Amino acid sequence: MMPIDLLQRLPGPRRRGAEWLVLAGVLLMSALMVGYFIWSERRLLIASDIERMRMQTLIIDENLQHQFEGVRNALDSARRAFHPGSGCTAQCRQVLLQSLKRAMPGVRALVVVDRRGHIVLSDDDLRDARLDDRQYTRQVASMRSPDTLYLSQPYENTPGVFNLKLSLARMDDDGKADGAASAILNPEYFDAVMRSALYAPDMNSAITEDAGRRILYVPADPAAMRAGGAPDPLFLRHQQSGRMLTVLEGDANGGERRLVVQRTMRLHSLGLDKTLVISLSRSTARIEAGWHSLAWTSALAWLLTGVIGAVGLLLAQRRRLALEQLEQARSEERAAGAERVELALNGANLGLWEWDMPSDLRTFDARAAAMLGHAPDGLVLDRAEWQALMHPDDLAVLDQALAQHLLERSRPYEAEYRMRHRNGHWVWLQSRGKVVERARDGTALRMVGTRMDISARKLAEAEIAHLAFYDGLTGLPNRRLLLDRLGHAIVRCERGGCHGAVLFVDLDNFKQLNDTMGHDKGDRLLEMVAFRLQQVMRDSDTVARLGGDEFVILLDDLGGSAAQAAAHADIVANKILQALGLPYPLDGNDLLSTPSIGIVLFGEGHHTINDLLRQADMAMYEAKAAGRNTYRFFDPRMQAALDASASLEADLRSALARRELLLYYQPVVDADGRMTGAEALLRWRHPRRGMVAPGDFIAQAEKAGLIGEIGDWVLDTACQQLVSWAGAPETRELTIAVNVSARQFRQGAFAERVLQIIARSGADPHLLKLELTESMLLTDVEDVIAKMTLLKSRGVGFSLDDFGTGYSSLSYLKRLPIDQLKIDRSFVHDMLHTPHASTIVRSIVTLAHSMGLQVVAEGVENTEQWDSLRQIGCAGLQGYLFGRAVPVQELFNHPAAPIALPFISPPEEVLP
Repeated sequence: MMPIDLLQRLPGPRRRGAEWLVLAGVLLMSALMVGYFIWSERRLLIASDIERMRMQTLIIDENLQHQFEGVRNALDSARRAFHPGSGCTAQCRQVLLQSLKRAMPGVRALVVVDRRGHIVLSDDDLRDARLDDRQYTRQVASMRSPDTLYLSQPYENTPGVFNLKLSLARMDDDGKADGAASAILNPEYFDAVMRSALYAPDMNSAITEDAGRRILYVPADPAAMRAGGAPDPLFLRHQQSGRMLTVLEGDANGGERRLVVQRTMRLHSLGLDKTLVISLSRSTARIEAGWHSLAWTSALAWLLTGVIGAVGLLLAQRRRLALEQLEQARSEERAAGAERVELALNGANLGLWEWDMPSDLRTFDARAAAMLGHAPDGLVLDRAEWQALMHPDDLAVLDQALAQHLLERSRPYEAEYRMRHRNGHWVWLQSRGKVVERARDGTALRMVGTRMDISARKLAEAEIAHLAFYDGLTGLPNRRLLLDRLGHAIVRCERGGCHGAVLFVDLDNFKQLNDTMGHDKGDRLLEMVAFRLQQVMRDSDTVARLGGDEFVILLDDLGGSAAQAAAHADIVANKILQALGLPYPLDGNDLLSTPSIGIVLFGEGHHTINDLLRQADMAMYEAKAAGRNTYRFFDPRMQAALDASASLEADLRSALARRELLLYYQPVVDADGRMTGAEALLRWRHPRRGMVAPGDFIAQAEKAGLIGEIGDWVLDTACQQLVSWAGAPETRELTIAVNVSARQFRQGAFAERVLQIIARSGADPHLLKLELTESMLLTDVEDVIAKMTLLKSRGVGFSLDDFGTGYSSLSYLKRLPIDQLKIDRSFVHDMLHTPHASTIVRSIVTLAHSMGLQVVAEGVENTEQWDSLRQIGCAGLQGYLFGRAVPVQELFNHPAAPIALPFISPPEEVLP
């Protein structure tokens, strides 16, 4: 059918023609439907009759088989009683026949005849010597099979009444035919059985033998039974089909069109000498008479409907034509104003809505409906439909805005809310309107307004909000959102007496991954780490990324005691170590990365956000110091150490400006005890702590990045001391050795700065020795050699300090431009007590001599050590025996300077 909206758009004449076509189409479709209905009814009626007749033939079949089985059994019993060896007397045989006859309602009489057909005995003691049925009596002599049940032809012994006989042959002792035992069937009984299957007056039933002769016919037709004649053509078609059951339609012998159901009886087990076919038939004219009346009634109803429809359409078209002419005049008046409004609304992308408040119906124009994906012909919603499209969270906002508008008439109605699009997603809308019609009592009746799609604006606002609170790479909460949630968690724990934990997670060696594989691989690793952290956390926990490879996990509500919270945090930390320790697949390779985790607990006491994050960070660095890939809980001693370190760093930054750093000098002598130089050792004269040894602040200076500035000051001071000594003949040949830290040496412009300091001070570079440790040789040996070579070429000497305690390789040793080896004090101390230490010292001295290097033994404290070292050829000595580290003003107060020094007992307490 043509759509109504399309039909309404057609011009007048074409529309009227289309409406007549639609009416014709409707009538045609209804006619086809009526015809199909009538045809279906006819099929159902015929199918119902067929099924009913099939069941009736089955019932007749079963009933006749049951009767025939009973007759055969009775005849067999009578036949055995007449056998010479049965022992049954004449009276016994008489009683037997009577009993058998009474047990079978379908049997009229039981008789026993001899081979000539004479009656030997009957159940009612008939005196007849012979039966009237001559055809049957002649047949008895031919009954020679004891297993065959013989059925006779119908015999009319009374006008209009035909009987049948079932017989079993009797055999003498020699196996020859000796007559028969016969049952005369009761025609009234079998007539009743057949008649019970007829449920319509036009029906008939029959039993036909295989030769085509009817042996039973209901309703009775004596003339047909007597005449015999040609077999029924429908019976012949059944026989030719070879099937047990057939449903046929055709002309019977009388020329009448009939529907016949025929069933062949299966009587093989009875040994019947004939095949019997049961048939039920109805007149097809009578069957079809039932749906003919339905067809006529339906046709008349269809015709009447068509006439009424045509008349109604004609009247409607005339009325519509008049209304269209009137409406056209009005529409022309409204067209100009509506066009201006439409242009304005289209330009502003506004949709119109109208709310009829008494009926609670909301009407939306095409633009407003299109915002939700609906058809452009507008949208009408009742209250239930409206609320079904609304987001549940926004219903209260709308109700509040409406209530305020209705209460304060001057206040405009304005609200922002979400509605479900036809495709299923939510659309943000901004709606404005006002009440334009009220009842006499002031009740609002009608509201009109506009609405606009603001989804793009809301999406931009949400994206801005997300970027403000979430990490752009991993999608995890950022520092801002973490601080907010941590603040709320602290307040909850303080009020509720519960405990929580903050876990600071830092990836080990992440910078190395970025430097070697690129930042894109590093970003992918961070994304996978974030995913794994979320997988092992509860939904109530917060996993945040602070930046770089640092993640913070907030565990809330871990129990009522600190012990429970610590146990939970311990479990979570192990889960994180296990999850993040698994391989990360990156471009077909499995990358291994481990975390270090710091944990701090918080509970009922007062905590601040910054304190917790700082304490977790300290615990994380403790985990890194413990070997990485582990976790540590925050210990208050960490805070104390951190505070002390921070205070030390602050004081150290101002130590240079306040001239608190000093250089002490320890003499270095030759084998005869004459001073050849000194080692410059840094000291810090702290205003509160007193004299501070370098071991207590050098590490902090390296951590704070001050080692370069302090190292430059030490070199500059040492060079100025060399310049000062150069003015006196006794000291102009003295050398100064300065210790250089590994971090200071690895700075890019170290060699250039040393040369600048030497040039600026005017010192002789040949008198300056830089003492390096073996740990510098563990990384970037080529860079170390390049810097040493540059300085060596300018005259600066090098000494390898604490030789024998590190990891230096002899292959590197021969490549380094060093001038001197310094034997570590531990070997010197043990050389007189253990053979191994003595052997090591001797080997180092021999190695130095073989390579043309000077050798200095550190830690010489007694004359026995001095004598032993002198004997093995060690030409350089340093230790408390020759003087401890002192200010430069006291260096030459020793009696040996610059000649041989006497023995000096080492002090009980000395500053290293």
